[in-house]
Amino acid sequence: MSLASRFGAFEPLTLETKALYDSYVDFLPDAVTSTLYFQGLYAWNFVLVNRYSIVGRHLCVAVEDVAAQEVYALPPLGELDGNSFASAVCAILDEFEREGLSCAFHEVPGFMLPHFSAIEGYRAEVSYNGNCSDYVYTREDFADGLQKSAVRAARRGFERMFHPSVREISPSDKDVIRAATQEFFCAGKECLSCFCGCELEVATRIMESWNELGMKGLIVESGGEPLAFGIVCFQKDTAYMISKKVRRHTRGLDVYLTAAILDGIFDARYRHMNYSDDLGNEGLRRYKSNLAKHTLAPRYVVRLLK
Repeated sequence: MSLASRFGAFEPLTLETKALYDSYVDFLPDAVTSTLYFQGLYAWNFVLVNRYSIVGRHLCVAVEDVAAQEVYALPPLGELDGNSFASAVCAILDEFEREGLSCAFHEVPGFMLPHFSAIEGYRAEVSYNGNCSDYVYTREDFADGLQKSAVRAARRGFERMFHPSVREISPSDKDVIRAATQEFFCAGKECLSCFCGCELEVATRIMESWNELGMKGLIVESGGEPLAFGIVCFQKDTAYMISKKVRRHTRGLDVYLTAAILDGIFDARYRHMNYSDDLGNEGLRRYKSNLAKHTLAPRYVVRLLK
């Protein structure tokens, strides 16, 4: 049974929901986990199907993970005062109970945990998967990581060999981004290996709604040929790297793009960079761990037990 047939009072999350989403996120003290950004909810909405309802002063979201055949809730977004937050959580619990489903709240940021624990009549059972913890860097640490001697040497070598140029991504670059994603990411992979969803579809959805989603990004080119791109979005004081694709086996290209993003679109308003998780991939873990000093920010799962 689909999410739509179960949660009849919940509406589909669409591009037009962003303004509503933003109005509720404004009440939060900090940026949410990477998977709770609207841009991520929208981009992966074909494999993680989202429906929402307004409960009191909160936006509440139920999610159907199509691949895992699992339904769960996201934490209510809005004011974190005791009564309002607790009422929204209880309303979600009641909705899941009416549908004969157990309820777990996924992707919960750490600053929300005390508010779950304070709900009367329940005990909060909290867990998380270390492979799904966000890598969060301060702006200063991100910059310091680019000053390592080996990093600077690789960047200079790349510049000497390729004489690169950098430009901002615009919506007209849809085909460029799709082609780069296919060449730099999809090539050599089986589609079934992308268990989180098709990266090409994600890139397409982002590019088709670029301005509406508030995206920013850069393309690195050499001789008119794209070599890499990075796409970010923003919330509070945090930039989130939602997509980054780099031509394989091109020494110094990744750090060149990273430096360009820091200098070009990661301005002083943003104190942190969220680089999402490593999904337990050892190569990705080494890369993100060595990039710079960082904090691992768990994406908690909360179950409320009576």
